Amino acid sequence: MSPWTHHPKNIDKGCRKPLTSAPPPSEEQLNKIFNRYDTNGDGHLSWEELKSAYSILGMSFPGLRALKALCVADENRDGYISQKEFIKLTRKKYGK
Repeated sequence: MSPWTHHPKNIDKGCRKPLTSAPPPSEEQLNKIFNRYDTNGDGHLSWEELKSAYSILGMSFPGLRALKALCVADENRDGYISQKEFIKLTRKKYGK
């Protein structure tokens, strides 16, 4: 590999935009995402389901990420993220 490969001047200016500039997902898309990871179909995402989702997505430290998600999104402190809480969190992330 060339020593100049990672030099800032060699970075491709035509690379894709960051994900944050993508349009926010629709409510239908959010419902599909939620239902995909709500494996027991109870209408809530548990720590185990969140951990599994982060693991499936290939994220590092899925257990810690799941705990953080619960701390941020679980407004009623029942230990789960409801579909309503999930949608609210996602919309907040996109500034909607």
